[in-house]
Amino acid sequence: MTAPAWPLTAFKLLFLPLLLPQNATASVADTCTFPDSPISSTFLQAISDLSDYVLRDYPVDVPANLQVDEQCWALWHLALAKQTLERLKLVAGSKLQVPLEAVYTEVNFVSQCINQSFPSCLRFRKANISHLLLDVSSHLAALQTLITHQSFQPCQQYRCQPEPSTVSTLPSSGSLGALGNTLRPPKPSHFHLLALGVLPILLLLILVAAWRWKQRKRQSRPPGSPKSPTPQVSLAQLTVGGIVGTPPMHRQQLIPCLGAVARAPQTLSPRICR
Repeated sequence: MTAPAWPLTAFKLLFLPLLLPQNATASVADTCTFPDSPISSTFLQAISDLSDYVLRDYPVDVPANLQVDEQCWALWHLALAKQTLERLKLVAGSKLQVPLEAVYTEVNFVSQCINQSFPSCLRFRKANISHLLLDVSSHLAALQTLITHQSFQPCQQYRCQPEPSTVSTLPSSGSLGALGNTLRPPKPSHFHLLALGVLPILLLLILVAAWRWKQRKRQSRPPGSPKSPTPQVSLAQLTVGGIVGTPPMHRQQLIPCLGAVARAPQTLSPRICR
C-alpha cells in the first residue's frame, strides 16, 4: 500500500509563506501605502457638481469626537464621508446618482486602508451636507501632496478623543460594602436624642419663669412710687433770663412755673411744668 499524501501536503502548507516572494507578503501586509496617488486632479470639479444638485441644508452625520491625529485625521474623515455618500446613493434620484458617484469614486481609495467598523466610543453630530462637502474637499487637498510619501498603517482603526473616565475614581461594587462599613457616620446615642428633645422645653420654661418674675416685680411695687429719680429744676432755670434763653415754643410751658417757684423756691419737679 502507498502511504497517505496528507503529511506531505501539510508540510508544504507549513512552509508556503517561506516560498512566497518577499514583495508579495509585504504588499499583503501593508495596505495603507499608496505608491501612486489615488486622488485625481479633478476632485474639486466633482464636488462642485454635486453641490449644485443637493440641498445645502440637507442634514448628514459627521464625527464629533475623533482623536486629533496629524497623520490620520484627513483619512478618517474621508472614510466616514464615504459611508455617508453610500447612504445617499440609496435614496438619491437618477439625476443625483451621477455626481454622487463621481465624488464617491474620489474617496473610495480609503476603503483599502480603514476598517469600516465603528468603535463604540465614536459619536456623531448633525451638519449640513454643504459642510461635509467642504470638509471632503479640504481633506483631499491636504492628502494630495502627502499620500505617496508615507504609510498610513497606524490609521487602520478609528480612535476617539479620550474622555474623562469616572470608572477609575468610583469604587467597585465589592468595595462599596467595605467603604460603607468604614466610612458610615456613627449613629447618634439615646442621650443625644434625649438632649435634642429636652432642650427646646427647657428654653420655653426659662422664658415663662422670666416673664412671671417680671410680672411679680411690677405687682410688688407700691402704688404712686416713682419708677426712676426725677430730675430737679433749679430756681435759676426759671428766672426771667432762663425763660429768655428758652426757645419760643417752650416759653409757654415755663411761664406757669414762676408762680410755683414762689410757693416752693427750693426745687421744682419738671412734672409741674408740663
